[in-house]
Amino acid sequence: MSDSENRQDNGDLTIFSLDDILSDENDSAQEDSADNPFNEHTDPERARIGGRERRSSAPQAGNCDEGETEQISFGDMRSSGQFYQGSGRNVRRGPAREPSLRRTLRSANSDSDNLAGTVSASSEKKGKRKKRSFKGDIPAEEVQGARRGLLSGKRGLYIQIGLLVLIVLLLASAVIIFQVWNRGVDADPSKADTSKYLVEVNDNMVLLPDSKLKGHEDDGKTTILCLGNSPFSDETGDNGLAARIASLGNVTTINASFPNSQVTCENAKYDPSTQKGMDDIFNLFYVAYAIAINDYSSLETVASTHTDDPQYEAAVKALESTDFSKVDMIAIMYDATDYENKEPVVNLGNEDELQTYVGSLRNAFDQIQEKYPYIRIVFMSPTYMQLDNDGKTEDGRVTDLGNGTLIQYWQYAYDTCGDKSVSFLDNYYGSVNDSNYKKYLSDNIHLNDKGRQKIADHFVYKVVQNNYGEYDANKLMVTK
Repeated sequence: MSDSENRQDNGDLTIFSLDDILSDENDSAQEDSADNPFNEHTDPERARIGGRERRSSAPQAGNCDEGETEQISFGDMRSSGQFYQGSGRNVRRGPAREPSLRRTLRSANSDSDNLAGTVSASSEKKGKRKKRSFKGDIPAEEVQGARRGLLSGKRGLYIQIGLLVLIVLLLASAVIIFQVWNRGVDADPSKADTSKYLVEVNDNMVLLPDSKLKGHEDDGKTTILCLGNSPFSDETGDNGLAARIASLGNVTTINASFPNSQVTCENAKYDPSTQKGMDDIFNLFYVAYAIAINDYSSLETVASTHTDDPQYEAAVKALESTDFSKVDMIAIMYDATDYENKEPVVNLGNEDELQTYVGSLRNAFDQIQEKYPYIRIVFMSPTYMQLDNDGKTEDGRVTDLGNGTLIQYWQYAYDTCGDKSVSFLDNYYGSVNDSNYKKYLSDNIHLNDKGRQKIADHFVYKVVQNNYGEYDANKLMVTK
């Protein structure tokens, strides 16, 4: 049947069969394919749009009145196999295969839109590529990115410069501080406020064990024999150190000190060929030896030559009249005469050498302890002192006269007392020190009345009363 025969006029309606529409659709697709520049035969790369093969546009109705707009509408599917097209309105339902055709038309419209979008996008990309070829016409996002990179780079540079400046300032500050600290300032110790200073007192009290007290008769009294030089011998009356200890501690004291004596022996063997050699008999070791053998004749002979000072003979008589069975303690105190006389401190190869400070101490302790083991020995250290060097004073703490500073004598005495189980009373830090020496010394080395009172207070507090607490060098601790 021809096309004209298949088409029937029904008033203002034109009725098409489904075969007519599909035939028209194929003809339209062939025409579009001939005119389409993106035909797969002419341009295989453009044959597919959006991942699908391009399909022809929807068929157009052929019989429309002039001046009218032809509109195609599909209704619900029916089994009639026909649909109607009229001018400007929908008439009847379409054929059963309408959904397939509808999808075809929709796909064609979508493909047309995709083609238009692709062509447009391609044109825009070409335009952008062309624009990029011109200097100065850079996309805004690239300009902003470049600006951000530039600002970030500048910010990093500023941070590095800041760190470098900070390091330079720190180094400069360190150099300045080091120079100031290294230079120091001049200070006058005498003007310093020492009331806030805390001084550690190094008293070391050693009590005798009961085994050494066997055979000793306790008479209920504490008797102390005092040996040494100027701290005991300068003043022998009621204001003297021995008398103050007796009064403050309610004990009995015997003063057997020799003026101008010292700890260290002048000669390894006694040599009376010179006055200095003769006076060696008054030094600590020879006095301890005389006590151990209970023979004071040599002391008496040499003491008789010192008519200028009665204390020599008084000391010998005190030793001769002492009942050592009733002596509980021997207190020994020498000032810094050994230091002033430049006596050797110690011979490390022979610590018992008598011509050294340590050797004389060790041998003297041994002599007394072997003879009288029940007698407690208390060594009282020298106090702080200053040297008089042609009118200029020098600090004994730091001045080395050839065999060490005064501190070294103090330290070796402390160690030796520990080795020999002898009590050590620290007068250097605990009684008269570098902060209060002007109050307690009559000159640079000798005790005044307050100084003797201070040392007596220290001795009674730690030795007689046996107080466990640390002694306070800034005040008197014993009340009576």
